[in-house]
Amino acid sequence: AMMQAGYSAWLCQTFAKYAVGSGLGEIKVIMSGFVIKRFLGGWTLLIKCVGLVLSVGSGLSIGKEGPFIHVCVCVANVTSRLFSKYSTNEGKKRELLSSAAAAGVAVAFGAPIGGVLFS
Repeated sequence: AMMQAGYSAWLCQTFAKYAVGSGLGEIKVIMSGFVIKRFLGGWTLLIKCVGLVLSVGSGLSIGKEGPFIHVCVCVANVTSRLFSKYSTNEGKKRELLSSAAAAGVAVAFGAPIGGVLFS
């Protein structure tokens, strides 16, 4: 258990510093129009997912709501790069990220209406 928790912390510190924490505050900042480079990138998504599995597997008591929202928004951001409609238009991209955050809230709490209210 200690090895898993230590490996999770090492992965985050070494490869994706933005994968640390819940990420919910930063997502709200991004939704308001600020740009945080590499916060929603592929490395952050990969390390966040692996780190969550290792942390939960080691028995750490971590909240799932913030990380679920961060993972959903990362998936939406990585996917938006594939389509020119979203990669060239920041307004459309922000709408997509907002929808992904709402989906993350709905999944984390099991409340679809709560997800709609979040967005």
